[in-house]
Amino acid sequence: MTKLNMEFILYYKRKVLMEKVVAFDLDGTLLDSADDLLLSLNTLLDELNMSKVNKSDINDLVGNGALVMIQKAFKLNNLKYKNNNNNLLMRFIEIYKTCFLKNSKLYEHVAYVLKKLHKNNFKLIIVSNKTEFFIHKILDHFDIKKYFSAISGGDTFAFKKPNPKHLTETIKKINLINYQCTFVGDSINDAICAKENDSKLILMSYGYSQENIHDMKADLVTDDLRDILKFLGV
Repeated sequence: MTKLNMEFILYYKRKVLMEKVVAFDLDGTLLDSADDLLLSLNTLLDELNMSKVNKSDINDLVGNGALVMIQKAFKLNNLKYKNNNNNLLMRFIEIYKTCFLKNSKLYEHVAYVLKKLHKNNFKLIIVSNKTEFFIHKILDHFDIKKYFSAISGGDTFAFKKPNPKHLTETIKKINLINYQCTFVGDSINDAICAKENDSKLILMSYGYSQENIHDMKADLVTDDLRDILKFLGV
């Protein structure tokens, strides 16, 4: 075998046989869940005789899981969260279970884009800080779970976004070694997780980011999920 042939084979293995992975955040990226999260949080705050939060506060509240959301709501009430046994977190989850599909909806074009990527042999995964139980229920409800090869939530591992291991450990679930990854999200947590894994980064401008996503050095910022198809060459 000539040196040229060997170089071609190595190039083929690296580029042509490389699996294409697209990692998606959930809330603020695929799912508009703000109303149901707000309803659940305000129900909890009402039970505690605390002031409710406004929808305008949602960008600051979501993205790091339910516990952080509750802690931030306490801060908005000028109170310090001191619930060491997590019974308030458990109560929030109980409330959320009763209404998490009441008003939540997929953003426009989500089902179309996922189907298109899946048909073109992209490996799709969910990397979200949402409790994994709810992720599975939501994906089943909207009939899009079939497109995903792996799913992880904020309680799947001992770490979560922005820790880059949240992404790498999710990819390990599908036993990939040679792959290229693109992360689609809406927040600084997604940006950090993607960049520290040398993944391409796409940020959705309609999401819940409090920070300016145009400062996060994304490869693409868009308000139309279909734009990722062109970016990925589909």
